[in-house]
Amino acid sequence: MFKRNKKILGILACASALSGGSFLAAQTHTAKIQEVKAARNNVSPRSYGVDVASYQSTNLSSMAKAGGQFAIVKVSEGTGYRNPKAASQIKSAIANNMMPMAYHFATFGSNSSQAVAEANYAVSSAKALGLPKGSYIACDWETDQGNNVNGGKNPSANAIIAFMQKVKDSGFQPLLYSGAYLLNSNINTAKVNSVFPNSLWVASYATMGRIDTPNFNYFPSMNGVAIWQFTDNWRGLNVDGNISLLPLSMNSASNASSNASSQAATTNINQQASKPASSQPSEVKTTKVVMHRAAVYDKNGNRVGKTIYPTYKKITVLGGLVRIGNRNYYKIGDNQYLVARNIDGSPKYVKHNAFVYTGKGKRIYVPTIKRGSTITAYGSRVKLHGRYYYRIGVGKYVKSGNIR
Repeated sequence: MFKRNKKILGILACASALSGGSFLAAQTHTAKIQEVKAARNNVSPRSYGVDVASYQSTNLSSMAKAGGQFAIVKVSEGTGYRNPKAASQIKSAIANNMMPMAYHFATFGSNSSQAVAEANYAVSSAKALGLPKGSYIACDWETDQGNNVNGGKNPSANAIIAFMQKVKDSGFQPLLYSGAYLLNSNINTAKVNSVFPNSLWVASYATMGRIDTPNFNYFPSMNGVAIWQFTDNWRGLNVDGNISLLPLSMNSASNASSNASSQAATTNINQQASKPASSQPSEVKTTKVVMHRAAVYDKNGNRVGKTIYPTYKKITVLGGLVRIGNRNYYKIGDNQYLVARNIDGSPKYVKHNAFVYTGKGKRIYVPTIKRGSTITAYGSRVKLHGRYYYRIGVGKYVKSGNIR
């Protein structure tokens, strides 16, 4: 993943942009491809894992010692780049009893034919770099390096499915990685889930900086999630931290897809065996926090009663996002919905360098949010002491004139 774009993948607190590095030229591999048997070929739910690329070490022992049980290694990008450290990183994962997996950074946008070409390159790269057959290969679909994320939800989903199908046909197990915002807003994720159940690897951070264990109050409620990436600095190792929500295992080409489809269609992230929701047995119950005062609406988007959920109140969300009219909502009860942006927030572009303030308008001396970055703001703007602000976290605000 590209560190400078993690903040737009579903971060729930503000972050400034991080600089990205230049790309290495495509590598030429002449070594003979060898089948490798991993020391660990499965992990249970709630297992920790990391994802690494060329800016991480080839020695993953410190990550394994910290409790990492799987490692997702970047193997390729587009049709001309292979991670020069990938072979050593995969080998190190195996040597440290971590289940090896891989990801490919997509640049195909909504182009299905290009997606197939990139899938072929990803598979050939994974094989050449020593990834065992039957492993997972994720399509990393996000904003960067010319990947157009605005090609339409259905065309984008179709291209992603084309990539994933080619991965499956090649004897590997496909996953889709992206941030909560893009998965909900730019991809027909339900369509992807219908073809490849439980194939999502979602990124969403409660805050920036070191996180050792995930806070499930900030889990991005949606169906079909297998892995949650909850931080970009796990246990102080400056590596992305992930947690599995379902059992993960390496499979042969013949049963790679059947394993996924045999699992439950949705994931309960609070307990592995969930009780059925009142009217829909498949609904997942997730605890979330209201970040902006939220009114209640019915299934048609009409205001119901005078109830207002106050800021910072914990609620239970049923299932994933629900589209009503032109807005996203969360269901909280029978014919009761809250506007999702009051809970998860929405991305805002920083057009001027922005300071962070308290609810009393006093500056908080944290790093300035840089122009050109993207932050998450909750609800509509609020007026504090004669000025308008957007809430970007608990007790944290930025002036509305600095963002759009």
